[in-house]
Amino acid sequence: MADLSVPSLPEETGHVFVFGTGDTGQLGLGDEMLIRKRPMPLKVLDDEEIVDVVCGGMHTIATTREGRVWSWGCNDQGALGRSGEEYEPARVENLDNEHIVKVACGDSVTIALNDEGRLFCWGTFRSSEGALGFSKEQDVQKIPAVFEPLSKETIVDIAAGADHCVALTNDGRVYTWGNGQQYQLGRRISERHKKNALMPETLRLRNIKAIGAGAYHSFALSHNNELYVWGFNNFQQCGLWTDDNRSPPDQTMPTVITTLEGQVKQVAAGEHHSLVLMEDGHVYAFGRADSSQLGLPSAVIQELTQDQGANGDTTKSGFKRAIGMPTRIPNLENVKAISSCSNHSLAVTNEGVGYTWGFGETSALGNGSDEDEEVPCQLTGQKLEGFKVLRVAGGGQHSAIVATNSL
Repeated sequence: MADLSVPSLPEETGHVFVFGTGDTGQLGLGDEMLIRKRPMPLKVLDDEEIVDVVCGGMHTIATTREGRVWSWGCNDQGALGRSGEEYEPARVENLDNEHIVKVACGDSVTIALNDEGRLFCWGTFRSSEGALGFSKEQDVQKIPAVFEPLSKETIVDIAAGADHCVALTNDGRVYTWGNGQQYQLGRRISERHKKNALMPETLRLRNIKAIGAGAYHSFALSHNNELYVWGFNNFQQCGLWTDDNRSPPDQTMPTVITTLEGQVKQVAAGEHHSLVLMEDGHVYAFGRADSSQLGLPSAVIQELTQDQGANGDTTKSGFKRAIGMPTRIPNLENVKAISSCSNHSLAVTNEGVGYTWGFGETSALGNGSDEDEEVPCQLTGQKLEGFKVLRVAGGGQHSAIVATNSL
């Protein structure tokens, strides 16, 4: 098997639009504009030739065509990688000589990959008891630095959950590190020695070509199209439910999801739900469903939860509904990319149409209200008229997109 290549940045540039709740600066619109119910252009970045945007729990990162990185939002734990104003975008420090090609954000940690496969990290990790640290020796890394434990590896893909990170090497090996209390690292972590998890270790996986992460669970896709999952499974977000062998609460080791048919293209996951994009443009969803996270009509959820309940599954409860079987989202076609964080999701089609669905109370759906969207709803708005959506990103209470004027 040939070595994997370091990814390139998207080529098409556009403008950043933000929407949702920004009470810690994650919208980047200043300290007087803290909520936007429709997509709002972030004009301060209009001249920066933005090609990508990603969201963490309460911060946002944008990348330019030249591989320069901008950040805004909550900086209590160093997630912005810079000092200065939090409510408006500013350049991340210590990366001026780097060409960054991919960024992944957790709640208080950010990781970035340059065009040579070198990994940079900043921020910190938290556990259920509070602060965990950036490493065993350091509480917070306030500006980007080469991540020394992996400095001899060539990294080709990165992903971040709420408080853990996943990295893929050019020869198909997977490293994980951060908080491992919910088995999101794919290995058992002693509570007495949980800081040991801040040091990356490889999993017993080989021949992997892509990775993904939810808040407390993780994914790896092999060249044989086997999708592995591990971590927290309290709402069946690992997608391993079957009629005769329901999955245990947590998946301590990587396990293959056997019920997906077709070639997997991308995985995106939120706090307790997961999405899988297939090469044919269809999207499958599984996990928590009580805030419309899955984008499935209520009649479908009702039918599926009744089927699971008939086999003794506890998810028949109307309050904590969950779907363990990967289920295709109807009427969502020709999708090229997906994103999810917390309890809402976004998708963009090959034609440049954006969709959102899920929990709406924080206005992160951009639908003009604070109501949940049961099924994918086209992303519209006066400021977005005439624009084609290129990239989508979901945060804890906000969302961001890159869009280009198509007129």
